[in-house]
Amino acid sequence: MVLRITSKMRCLKLIALYFTIYCLLFTNHCFATDETTITSETLEYSEDASTYIAKGSARLESIDKVIESDEMSYNAQTSEVVAIGNVRYDDPDMWFTASKAELDVENETGKLYNAEILFKEDNYHVAGKEIEKMDEKHYFAPEATFSTCDAPIPAWCFRGKNVDLLVDEKLKAKDAFFLIKNTRVLYSPYISVPFQTERKTGFLMPFFDNSNTRGIHLGIPFFWAISENMDATATMDIFSKRGIGEGLEFRYVEPGNIKGNLWLYHIWDTEFNKDYLEIKALHDERSEKGIGGFLSVNYVNRKDFYREFNPYFEKITLRFLDSTGEISLPFENSRIYFLSQYWVDLKEGTNPPSQRLPELGYVLNPTKAGPFWFSATATASNFWRDEGITGQRFDIYPRVLYELGSDIILSQALGFRETAYSLHRSEDDFLHREAIEYNALIHTSFLKRYGSFMHVLEPSIGYTLITDSEKLPVFDSTELFKKTSTIELSIINRFLDSSREFIIIRASQAFDADLGDRPFLPFKLEVGLKKPISLRADATYDVHEGKLNSVDSNIGFGIPKGTIWAGQRYNRLEDVVSYTTGFMFTPYNPWTVSGRVWYNAKEKEFKDVAVALKYMGQCWGVKTEFIKRPHDFTFSVMFELKGISKAKI
Repeated sequence: MVLRITSKMRCLKLIALYFTIYCLLFTNHCFATDETTITSETLEYSEDASTYIAKGSARLESIDKVIESDEMSYNAQTSEVVAIGNVRYDDPDMWFTASKAELDVENETGKLYNAEILFKEDNYHVAGKEIEKMDEKHYFAPEATFSTCDAPIPAWCFRGKNVDLLVDEKLKAKDAFFLIKNTRVLYSPYISVPFQTERKTGFLMPFFDNSNTRGIHLGIPFFWAISENMDATATMDIFSKRGIGEGLEFRYVEPGNIKGNLWLYHIWDTEFNKDYLEIKALHDERSEKGIGGFLSVNYVNRKDFYREFNPYFEKITLRFLDSTGEISLPFENSRIYFLSQYWVDLKEGTNPPSQRLPELGYVLNPTKAGPFWFSATATASNFWRDEGITGQRFDIYPRVLYELGSDIILSQALGFRETAYSLHRSEDDFLHREAIEYNALIHTSFLKRYGSFMHVLEPSIGYTLITDSEKLPVFDSTELFKKTSTIELSIINRFLDSSREFIIIRASQAFDADLGDRPFLPFKLEVGLKKPISLRADATYDVHEGKLNSVDSNIGFGIPKGTIWAGQRYNRLEDVVSYTTGFMFTPYNPWTVSGRVWYNAKEKEFKDVAVALKYMGQCWGVKTEFIKRPHDFTFSVMFELKGISKAKI
């Protein structure tokens, strides 16, 4: 830093007059240039050393920096400052206190003694008896502590020797301890703590749980930042009752909207002497202009893998895992694709599903020609499975659509479907089906305003005709193209306010002339509500038997400082009756309580009961969760240290 003295006499006179008045009024001595100002109770200047000596409430201001202390010396030629006693420093990036500070203000270097430093942006606190400032962002201390907590005694901190800190990057130390409220709980001969500004290689926060079927579980994940577009996470799961699991996840992104990931997990179950393997992968390289595709793999070698080793509710309730790969070549309004699909049925005691390996298809998107729209699909598929009927299927399905009217609209569609098979392990080697499909729909709408809301009524009548219903092997939904002659009446009620639709109610009744003396299909009622509560419900009613076939509903509403939701499922034909409910409540700002319950009324058993308590303080958080399932109880603990992304130990 260079002290600049203007040559203009007018400016000198004004500056001299201003500071003379200032010093007379406030009994302080001061010195100033265009860049630096020093004030104090007494101020001396040594011309030989070009040094100012300030004593008593000394204060130096230099552009965006402020230094205060009991005593201070400042060299005008070298921009070196020595501050002693109650030192306080402040700039836009950091703040510190110290008993003594030796600083080179221009080169951003120096030494601090008995110092506490705060890096403002990420709230990093560093304290030590001696801290050397190597450059603008590099600090070194023979011994120091690090935390993101504001309290005088931090909730947590790292304390170590040979502490090397790169601001916004990482902190390294030897002979390091992790402390909670000044109590040592963990030691490591070396630690590297990357900050959350970038991806850094190192250990992630460990996680812990305890289960009466798996025993004590410690998960230790390690993150590897391979390059800017690639990273990986390796995980070791230690189960005291079931063995050691190994997991590896690899992620990448490439130019051209290409992305993907691979997850491999293996565990040798020491209790039952079985291997468990999970493979998940995704490569997405889809394109609207050229050839592209994707590959999605979801596979487990044993059907009970998720029930035995996965704590997540959505995983243990899965019925199927689907692996699909597709290569597609798009054209202006159509595409050709080559697809393979593999299913894993996770339900015990079921026959293996048929696998589509592979399928070649063509899709023509709706294309306008005069008043008509044309669409079509054509597929050639090969179906394989270990047991049961296998074979090849060819299916072609062109359609033409036409619409007329404005207030009352008539929509019509006419399609032809040809399906042919070459079968194996079947009584008939060759089967085929030809069917004509005709759809017609007449609909209109009526609108009326009522002050703060609007009511829209949309009645419609539709007709569907499918001419043939040859009995065919069921490989997928293509075969569910059965003979029908159905008329359906429907009424939709919509209620809208000034911003959005808040209630929708749809009632429908269908009549199928091909069903003999029981032609009426179940009456269906659907309700959607967005306020003042959230509600989705649908029910079907068998008008012939006078019984409900199914009722499904989900409701959610807000309460002070929380939300509550509940749902139920009833299906008489599938013999299913179950109830779910859950809540999330924040009684006080750092605390959150949540829970969920899944009850199977047919089996009279709670399938899943979970309660979680989460604390998220100023600088740290912890989540504890209790999960009760049939024959299993799990207790888990997960910690979070704010400002810390990964710690390499």
